[in-house]
Amino acid sequence: MGGVPYRMHSVLYRTPLDRTWILTHTLDIEHTQPEGGVEEGQVFLTALPDTFDSPRLNAPTGQWKDGICDFCSTGFCHSSLWCALCCTQIAVGQVMSRMQLTWLGEYGTTASIQNTFKVICILVSSFYVYSTALELAALPYAIGEAPGMIPALKFFGNFLFSVWALYSLCRTRENVRARYQIPEQRCVGCEDLCCSLWCAPCTTAQLMRHTGEYENYPGVCCSKTGHPPGTPLVV
Repeated sequence: MGGVPYRMHSVLYRTPLDRTWILTHTLDIEHTQPEGGVEEGQVFLTALPDTFDSPRLNAPTGQWKDGICDFCSTGFCHSSLWCALCCTQIAVGQVMSRMQLTWLGEYGTTASIQNTFKVICILVSSFYVYSTALELAALPYAIGEAPGMIPALKFFGNFLFSVWALYSLCRTRENVRARYQIPEQRCVGCEDLCCSLWCAPCTTAQLMRHTGEYENYPGVCCSKTGHPPGTPLVV
C-alpha cells in the first residue's frame, strides 16, 4: 500500500442487483465483487486501472497528507484555513461534497448526497437567524430579567446545533480515514471524536487539505467543494 499511495481509489457498493463495485464518483468504472462478499453501502479501496487517465485529485492513502497543526501549510491567507476557522460547518460541508457524503457525514443514496452543501448552508443560516432573533427579543429587558423562555430557547438551539456539528464532523473524519485507510494514532478508539470536540477548526482544515489538491487547484470559499467548478472530485 505504501508504495502506490497515489494509484488508489475508493468504491462504494451501492446495489446488490448486479453484484459489482460501483465507484462513488463520476468515473464510470466497475469492479467484480471481492472474495468474501460485500454489503450494501460498504466502502473499499482498490487500485486504479492502468488505462485510467482522467483528471483526478491525488489524496494519499495510509497516512494524512500533513499534520493536524499544519493549518498554514497552504499559506496564511489560504481559503481552506480561513473558511475552517470562521465558517467551520461550511468548510465541513465542502469536504462532505468532495467525499459525496450526506449532511450527517455518512454515506447515502445518490439522491441524499446531491444537495449536501445546500442543506449545510440552510442549517447554518437558520441557526444564525434563530440566534439573532432571540438576541433581539432579549434587548428590551435588563440583564437577568428576560422571560425564562428566551434563555431556554437559546440553550435548546445551541445544544442541537452543537450536537449536529460535532456528530457530522466526527463521522466525516471517520469516513475520510476509512476511505484512505488512515489508522488512528492517538486516543485509539475515539480519535475522531476527540479531534472534532477539542479542535474542530484544525480538524476541518486538515480534512480540507487531505481531500483537496491546492498545489494544482486554487481554493475557493464560495463553492460547494472549496475548489473552482470543474475541478475533479476527490478520488
